[in-house]
Formats: sequence, structure tokens, C-alpha cells
Amino acid sequence: MDTLLHKLGGIIKGSIEGFDRIVFKGILRPIAYAAGMQVFLRGRGLLNKNYKDWVTEQSAAIIETANQYCRENCGMAIQYIPSCHERKEELAHIQQKKAGIESGLIGVWSCMESCSTYRSTYDAAAGCPQLRSENSRCKHLYFYCDHPDYGFKSIRLQTWSPYSIQIALNGREWLRRSLDKEKCAFTLFFDNFQGELKSCFQEFFPEGGFSWVSFKNIC
Repeated sequence: MDTLLHKLGGIIKGSIEGFDRIVFKGILRPIAYAAGMQVFLRGRGLLNKNYKDWVTEQSAAIIETANQYCRENCGMAIQYIPSCHERKEELAHIQQKKAGIESGLIGVWSCMESCSTYRSTYDAAAGCPQLRSENSRCKHLYFYCDHPDYGFKSIRLQTWSPYSIQIALNGREWLRRSLDKEKCAFTLFFDNFQGELKSCFQEFFPEGGFSWVSFKNIC
């Protein structure tokens, strides 16, 4: 990018930088490892050998709550996807266009995918079942919505412990909406921005610096 600006410096009036994909990942740290999960179960009077029954019940409760939320906010149930290779984002875009949704929840999709979780196995040294980390498969939920400030975004939730979550935003869409709010002229071309930013350029780069946009109300 610096080389391009140097070569075309005579005709480029200015440049603006932003994010492409913005991804946040989260996990429940107290149960993010097997020993922590065992402490959690013990605190609730649950035996390690009953872990699978417990996590299955919790998964069903999460899915049911998400299904109710989906029905209340976009009028449809969770849509199951039989193949993990199918592009959920494309399905969400199709649904958004079909339903004419400009803001809010577009829909929720579910799919069986790989996950990191735990398994209860007998430990001869301990003389009782212990939890061990295991790679398995469980149902994941994909929430898609259109946010007034950040645009199209997704939330991926693992329904088995330790319940990892991923929130993904489109940085260019966020930039586009930020420019719209500032009434900045631009041309969208293959997901890139071209055009004169006029006085708004100074708001994003005051005296050559960069002012960050707040992440408030991200959901």
C-alpha cells in the first residue's frame, strides 16, 4: 500500500485505512479446561460420570431459547443445515433479501460441526471418572443480523461446553455506514471505496491521526 501511494502520490489526494473482517472470540474461562469443568460440576452436586447427560440437557435448553428468540424476532424457527460445508452467510443474505430485512435479526441457522469439549473416562489413579479434553462434534448456532452501525454481522455459538463464541463484523460495511452518517461522498466498487471524502476525511484523520469509532451497542 505504501509503495502504491508513493508511485501515485501525484494524483492521490488522500487515503483511509480500515478493517476488512473483524472477529471477536470468547469462551467461559472458568470451564475452559477439564479441571475447571470438574470444579463447576462438583459445585452443583454433579458427578463427572454424568457430564454427558448434563451437557446434552444444557445444549437442548440453549437451542430452545434460541429458537424462541428467533421466532419472536424474525418469525421463523431455527433452520437446520445438513452439511457443514454449506455457506451460511449466503443463506442469510438470501433470507434478508427475501424478507426485506433492513435492520435486526435475519435468522438463526444450526449445523453439526467439530468442537473442543470434554469426555468422562475412568481414571485408575484417581479411582473414579475424570474429565478429559476431547475433539468431538456438536450443534453450533449461527445468528445473522443487520446492525444500524456495523452492518451485516454473525454470531457463532457452540452449544456444548465450554461454549465458545465468535462474533464477526464486516469492517468495510462498518466504514460505509460511518461515511453515510457523515454524508461523505464515495463510490462502492467491488467492496472497495473510491471517491472524494471531502471534509469528512479530516474527521477520520484529524491532523494526520486516526480517530477510532466506538464499539458501543455492538449487538
